[in-house]
Amino acid sequence: MNNGKSVTIAALVAVCGMLVGVNSAAAQVAGHRFVDPPSLPTPPSHEEPLAIDSGPVEAPADADGPQIVFATFVESQGAPWLRLAFESLTLAGDPANENAARVKITSMADGGVQWLNAETASQWRLTSAFMNGDTVLVELFASPNTGPSRIVMTKVTVGEDAPDQRSICGTVDNRALSYDDRNARHSVGCSSWVINDLNSMFLTAGHCGTSSGHVMQFKVPLSTASGGLVNPPPEHQYAVESSSVQGVNGGIGNDWGYFGVSANSNTGLTPYQSYGLRHVLGNAGAPSGHTIRITGYGTVSSPVSPTWNQVQKTHTGSYTALAGTNVQYAVDTTGGNSGSCVLNDTTGFAIGIHTHAGCSSSGGANNGTAMQLTSLQNALNNPTGICKSGKGTPAGNLFAAGDLANNFGTLNTSTGNFAKRGELAAQFQGLTSDWNLGVLYAIDTNRKLYSINPSTAVVTLKGTVTGTSLTINALGYNPRTGKLYAYSAGTGQLMSINTSTLVATNIGSAQGGNVGGIEWDTTSEQLVGLNDQTSGTQLVRINTTTGVRTVVGTLGASITDCNGLAFRDTDNSYYTINAANEQLLRINKTTGVATSVGATGGLFGAQYGLAALNTRPPCPPDLNNDGFVNGDDYDLFAGAFESGGTAADYNDDGFVNGDDFDAFAEDFEAGC
Repeated sequence: MNNGKSVTIAALVAVCGMLVGVNSAAAQVAGHRFVDPPSLPTPPSHEEPLAIDSGPVEAPADADGPQIVFATFVESQGAPWLRLAFESLTLAGDPANENAARVKITSMADGGVQWLNAETASQWRLTSAFMNGDTVLVELFASPNTGPSRIVMTKVTVGEDAPDQRSICGTVDNRALSYDDRNARHSVGCSSWVINDLNSMFLTAGHCGTSSGHVMQFKVPLSTASGGLVNPPPEHQYAVESSSVQGVNGGIGNDWGYFGVSANSNTGLTPYQSYGLRHVLGNAGAPSGHTIRITGYGTVSSPVSPTWNQVQKTHTGSYTALAGTNVQYAVDTTGGNSGSCVLNDTTGFAIGIHTHAGCSSSGGANNGTAMQLTSLQNALNNPTGICKSGKGTPAGNLFAAGDLANNFGTLNTSTGNFAKRGELAAQFQGLTSDWNLGVLYAIDTNRKLYSINPSTAVVTLKGTVTGTSLTINALGYNPRTGKLYAYSAGTGQLMSINTSTLVATNIGSAQGGNVGGIEWDTTSEQLVGLNDQTSGTQLVRINTTTGVRTVVGTLGASITDCNGLAFRDTDNSYYTINAANEQLLRINKTTGVATSVGATGGLFGAQYGLAALNTRPPCPPDLNNDGFVNGDDYDLFAGAFESGGTAADYNDDGFVNGDDFDAFAEDFEAGC
């Protein structure tokens, strides 16, 4: 036993698929019965060498959009599945832009496709999803004038057919096929499950050794007739986010893993956002005649069909004992069930993590770690990485939409902390505010425009922007004129969007560069933006007639990647996030120099939006409070003046007379 010492689970990856040793003290449970240590049925595979190098390749300068600049097949005859590993991968362009280079990986067996850009390839640690069949097609897409890209592959992981470690409680395997999207197949031969923590991430067994490169799979198909694993399409596979991993492999009652995954590289969504299901945690209480359910991806042996091997199965049985933090239950499991949820089927709460066998043909009970284990609770209360992004108390009027968990929340302008207020159902690119309606406008990667209620985080789809095929990376709104500006970072094209028809219209010609954030400054009445350059991100002013940019200054030589911009009128400053270190920055409007406010505590990638919901200044002639001074306000005043109503006492002197008319007319003429 390792005396409860907390270890980084990544350090345990070397023992995956081997017998994980525990000493005799760790193997004792109530009644001093010996319990077999866990063995992981890691999907059998081997590596085969490759010699693939695209060399530096790029699209012709006069090409019309993305082009295939390199393609190759990777094949291992007769293999049930392949997983690619890139020795090196250079993909030109900002991954938030439509002209960024991307890799398309296609299974020739079932047509499953995975797309990777520079950001998602990093999240997948330069590997692919598990692709079915013995042949995949690898294609490199690049756009003109973005620079060279390159693929180098020296090996491929090749799947093989599959062993079984039984822990059936009796002589018959009573498990049935199930289809519960709260539970995932863990690529090292374990099971994992989605929980109701801050960002709906995962628990599993500590001895599963969760680390970067591991993959969670949902909607797993039946295995082959010989028991070989079949993988779901890439849109149902999720890579572990390595900085989130915590865990202990301390034997029975002290064996747990807590971690998060990156959003899917194809859909941009997390598992909970895709399937809408998660387990609710609760402490393990006394058995009291309750029923336990174990759902997971265990192996099988005859007479069970090999097609059920390591696909989702479920079984219920009696909750037999709680000894300290060891929960026991007479429920069928096998190797591959390690990490499964111990679900109290009577109460509906997830009360533990299945970790160790104990049943045999003569009966007995299997074992798990109870949810109330102190070290597990400490981890849940102190998440890291993507599990932590958005942890805090929402406050203030500076908002961010679209961290790597697709959260919406506030940024504290004193500390920098990002605090989640709600969850988004898409990857957002730009954000801006309308003080007239008290809402935020956001746009996603598919040019769908939304409004967000900043208090409730309720998101309302307004529709899809037409009139352009470009990716819109940034938004800015002039609340005095009602004009919504949009920007495509890939081309440097400024646009306006009609908020009624949602038609985009180009303003001037494309200016190039890499402007990932814009905003309307309501104090100086101008459109500003951030232009990422290798020499330092620039604060720029943007001419709203021609689209031409004027440089104000550089944020700092070491600041080169900022993808959102907000203007906050209470301190007359601009704000952004430095993607290199997740620090909130305050930008001097006059010089462009940025200073750090503090760590956001979040994970922000290549695409997100920032905006401050400023308070609309008083505007007396805007009688109907719609944010505009126009004929509607004049008609309201004239009607009240004609009838002698108190609403026409514009100067508040207690009388309705010519002085009120003159005062209103003067303000009406000046506008607001």
